[in-house]
Amino acid sequence: MNDLRSIRKSKGLTMEQLANLSGVSSKTISLYEHTPPRRPSRKVVDKLSKTLEISPDKLLGAIGSKGRAQAGAGQEKFEEAIELSDAHVVRILGLIEKEVAELQHLLVESASLAGEHPVLSRSVEYLANDIDILNEIRQKLT
Repeated sequence: MNDLRSIRKSKGLTMEQLANLSGVSSKTISLYEHTPPRRPSRKVVDKLSKTLEISPDKLLGAIGSKGRAQAGAGQEKFEEAIELSDAHVVRILGLIEKEVAELQHLLVESASLAGEHPVLSRSVEYLANDIDILNEIRQKLT
């Protein structure tokens, strides 16, 4: 089960059934199965993963693997290094600091409300992941 279509079929669902159960349009499901976006919607992934009873990470991996295979078909992948001036690095680090502070504030607020509103627990997880990513970037720039 390495793509959305095979996961859906393994659960014995047609595209229309998955659409009805998840609240995601069959057109969107078709897009995700055939030409998945490079940045899948969190809302769509959450709805589909809940309906298919798999983790969002596993579903993202399945969607992403198909997208990467199609994007890379017949093309070599080159990583390009970019050089930044000291001024650019300082500016980026400042922006990262500001964003991390805002995300930490949201994380605290969301965490305090998550007990009353379980839906927010997923948001808390996303915020924490975003903070981790920004901190990794900050470490690479320093």
